[in-house]
Amino acid sequence: MATALLFAAPLAASEAAPHTPAVGSAERNAILDTLRTHPDFRFTFRHLRVWRDGTRAIAYAEGDNGAIGGFKIILTRDGTAGWRTVWGEGDGGSDSCAAGARHYGWALTLIQSYHIAPDRLFPGISKQTREFERMAKAEPELQCTGDLEGGPSR
Repeated sequence: MATALLFAAPLAASEAAPHTPAVGSAERNAILDTLRTHPDFRFTFRHLRVWRDGTRAIAYAEGDNGAIGGFKIILTRDGTAGWRTVWGEGDGGSDSCAAGARHYGWALTLIQSYHIAPDRLFPGISKQTREFERMAKAEPELQCTGDLEGGPSR
């Protein structure tokens, strides 16, 4: 029985799902405060997911802020420190498929370091990373992604 529990614990952790902070909760408000670069921004989320890994946490937000358009953002928090944006892709501008592949690959590695399957936090990230990699091999300078922020050094 004890052996079965040892094997069940890692499975349970890998199958656990991130949560969406409730509207008005301190956690959601702290994330919004980090995302808000102007007090009048209003956010519409397609996804807002948070995963806790011990004393640290990672969040993925995707949606529209009404002012500058769509966004995909990864935030992290260590201990009692506040949230900080570490990765992003926004509407407008464009960047190469090669840069997109590096950017998304970096995000995959980051998310995995929090002991969660990347697609559970950021739906479709694995498929999008593979697509950027495929396109980068075919045409490295093709502009196929929006504005990239944070992530790996270019």
